[in-house]
Amino acid sequence: MSTILQKTVPQFTTVEEYILFEEQSPVRHELINFQLIEMPGTTDDHNYICQNLVVLLRQLFKGTGVKVYNENVKVQITSEKDYTYPDIMVVPDPRDAENKYIKKYPSIIIEVLSKSSKLDDSTDKFLRYRQIESLENYVLIDSERVLVEVRTKDKEGNWSSETYLAADQTVSIPAIGAVFALADMYEGVEWYVKGTM
Repeated sequence: MSTILQKTVPQFTTVEEYILFEEQSPVRHELINFQLIEMPGTTDDHNYICQNLVVLLRQLFKGTGVKVYNENVKVQITSEKDYTYPDIMVVPDPRDAENKYIKKYPSIIIEVLSKSSKLDDSTDKFLRYRQIESLENYVLIDSERVLVEVRTKDKEGNWSSETYLAADQTVSIPAIGAVFALADMYEGVEWYVKGTM
């Protein structure tokens, strides 16, 4: 789980100062309520899943103007005090072309879960992401077992959840009307390949 840095950290009075700090920092940091939080490294399985999703989504949106970002681009929470690095986000709004560092209008955010991030991603981070008015789907993908959860916001702003646990299932992402095979999402992940042979 992300932890607030225990060593001396810079104090920011503006978002611009935070962005400048991030450009020069050897590690990434999220900013939550203007508290700097160091981002942990990830596993090869986590990385494979992210790459698979980015490829699937970029192929889907090729030539449409919809952008797909992963890991190193920040999203701004509505409060303007929270800035996080989603593993993947889909951004269809042309207004987000104005800022190369921060996106404000994602329709989909995807987080790949690990032991350290599972609780934060499924609870606290989701509560923050829900403040993003444009967000329609929040997708959680476990990197250690077959488990995908798709959370969907309806027109009234209520959220529901669909969970996928079978290796041969397909996953529906309503915001983009897309269906992906779990086999494609977990392609290259060694434990998944061994478990389905």
